[in-house]
Amino acid sequence: MAARAGLAGLDNLPEKLGPMAEAYARYWCAMTKTDGVPLKRALDPGAMRTFVANFVIVERHDPRHFVVRLAGSAVRELSGVELTGTNALALRDGEQREQGRMAYNAQLDTPCGAWGVVISRTAAANRIPTEVMVFPFRDDDGSLRFLAGTVEPVAPGMRPDQASAVTAKLLSWLEHRFIDIGFGLPKLARRKA
Repeated sequence: MAARAGLAGLDNLPEKLGPMAEAYARYWCAMTKTDGVPLKRALDPGAMRTFVANFVIVERHDPRHFVVRLAGSAVRELSGVELTGTNALALRDGEQREQGRMAYNAQLDTPCGAWGVVISRTAAANRIPTEVMVFPFRDDDGSLRFLAGTVEPVAPGMRPDQASAVTAKLLSWLEHRFIDIGFGLPKLARRKA
C-alpha cells in the first residue's frame, strides 16, 4: 500500500486518523531528524497552531520515572487538573501504570511512535474517548528522552466549567498500536491469560 501523503516513513498506522493525530504525524514527519528522531528543541509552537493546545510532552528521568514537562491548555481543561510537573503515570491505576511504563520505555528504547484511543475519566467524572498520537524526541545531547503527542477528544468533551476536585484517571485503551518510524516495532512480553 502506498504511503499517505506527508506520512512517508511511518508504518503500522491505522487506516483512519483523526484530524489532530494526522496533522501532528505530518508535522513530525516533516521535522529535521538526528539519527532518525528530531530534537525536542526543534518543536515550533507557531507551526503547531492546530494542535498545540492539545499537546503533551513527557520526559524520562529513568526507566521508572516519567514527568509531564508540558500539557497544553485543552489537555488541562479536559483533565480538570494541571499536569505540568506531575508524574506522567499518576493518572493510571496499578496494572495500567505498569503497562504505561513499559510502553513509554519501549517507545524510547526502540524508538517508535504510538497511536491509540483511550477512555479517560475527567476530573468532572465524565468518560471521554480520546485519540492520542505520540512520537519520540531527542535531548540536545542526542539521548532519547522525550515523548510528545496530541490528545484529542473523539466525542464531545467536558466543558471547562464542569471541572471538580475529583481526580482524572486513564480507564482503558480501546485500541493501541506502536508506529514504526524506521527502527521496527518493540517486542513486549505478552500477558499470560
